[in-house]
Amino acid sequence: MNNKKSAAQAEGFELQELHELGEYLAKQDFSRESDPAAVLRQVRSRSIQKQQEDDRMKNKQRIRRPVMIAASLLVAAVVSVSFVRPSFAQEMLERVLNSVHLGHIEVAQMDGSHPKEFPDAWKGKIFDQEGNPVTSFNPMPEAIFNAAGEAIVNFDGDKLITLSEQEQLDKEASEQKFTVKEAVKLDQYALFKVKLPEYLPEGFAFDHGEFYKDEAGVSGQIVELFFASKDKDKRIWMQLRLANEENAFSMATDDKVEQVKIKGTDAVLVSDRSLDWEANGVMYGLSTRGLDRAEVLKIAESINW
Repeated sequence: MNNKKSAAQAEGFELQELHELGEYLAKQDFSRESDPAAVLRQVRSRSIQKQQEDDRMKNKQRIRRPVMIAASLLVAAVVSVSFVRPSFAQEMLERVLNSVHLGHIEVAQMDGSHPKEFPDAWKGKIFDQEGNPVTSFNPMPEAIFNAAGEAIVNFDGDKLITLSEQEQLDKEASEQKFTVKEAVKLDQYALFKVKLPEYLPEGFAFDHGEFYKDEAGVSGQIVELFFASKDKDKRIWMQLRLANEENAFSMATDDKVEQVKIKGTDAVLVSDRSLDWEANGVMYGLSTRGLDRAEVLKIAESINW
């Protein structure tokens, strides 16, 4: 890692970058990056689980993800406006605890202890199971509802998304995907050699890969790989991207961020469950749930890039 560059980025979130963050997040739905049933109540203490993993499964259903920031880092409503105050930029600066930069990948660890202000736009619109209004993130009920009693499972900027609305969004997103069931056929569509782990924990097996569609058909820039297990409490998911500026991304999280080595290559490990690295023109993202640190590293080490 270029320490000088990393330090400069950690110390210098530009106002313009935060402006772009606000505009970007305002358009997001976080449907794949987070556990839908818990997104809002985890704004302060992310599961991401996923969440780093889920948050990254959340990895926006987009070919281009210029900036990604975890739901637990910022309340979407805070940055969903078209401008960001200089005082907010300074606050963000002070909250950066660690930053790792790897080619087209950047991950920042933020101080998540700062209290979050409940968005005015949500007041009077969120209720608990008994119908009591929810006006604070501390605590946030495990289940929340709108005034009509519909379960709220997600958000898009200030907009609260109900279960039925999310199901429609997921349906539309699935229509923009192309599924490949056989691992040997993945290379027919990817713009790079798709490398799968040679080691998987007992009970896991490759299930399918997903490519995005664009105007020209199937885009080979990004492939998502899913591995099935009979144990529903465990999960392995990967995302491979062609390493270029279009697919470069930044993430911020209040989980632990650590720079590690995978077969001599620099990688960033988040919360001992998720790994990102870049090698031979490909960006690798490995997300897991229910596995320990040693297993996560072993899976990554088994990929012969």
